[in-house]
Amino acid sequence: MSTLQVMVAWVSLLLLSPGALLSQSQQAVTAFVNVNVIPMDRERVLEGHTVVIRGRRIIALGPHSSTEVPDGATRIDGRGKYLAPGLAEMHAHIPPGDASDPDVERVLFLYVANGVTVVRGMLGHPSHLTLKQRVQSGDLLAPTIYTSGPSLNGRSVPTPQAAARAVTEQHAAGYDFLKIHPGVRRAVFDTLVATAKRLGM
Repeated sequence: MSTLQVMVAWVSLLLLSPGALLSQSQQAVTAFVNVNVIPMDRERVLEGHTVVIRGRRIIALGPHSSTEVPDGATRIDGRGKYLAPGLAEMHAHIPPGDASDPDVERVLFLYVANGVTVVRGMLGHPSHLTLKQRVQSGDLLAPTIYTSGPSLNGRSVPTPQAAARAVTEQHAAGYDFLKIHPGVRRAVFDTLVATAKRLGM
């Protein structure tokens, strides 16, 4: 199996990720035909299988010879290629900067090229919110992004009142979770946790 074959399979899989799917009809049907599937339930390869996806869900998976592909489905020839669940990078550092910066776009595409379809950014920046929106709209080929807000530490949140205000502002801005660095006092930490819990972060 060549690097190119793996990359093609990964990129094809990314096109079915939640972020990219938001720009497609929820009823669109795609079929990976005669592909080798790595199901991840145990160490095995399902050779020569067909996988049919409608909208966001796999609706059929079985041997190529016996799995029906609906009329009108987009067919992707999987011969000699492998299809596997996307990987998730759970401690990523997405470069800050202009969300249209080609260098940032290249970094995000490298995740895709190596099979990473979800990243959790652990040090948020306002530009990351724009990147999230571009991915969700289908404008940018990149992993689905979950991002913390900017660092919360002893200087940025010195009091419980400042902590509650910071969490509320980060939630309203669209950040997914908090990044807490050293120096936070216990009362401040408790307020960060309680406010985030109340807001569903």
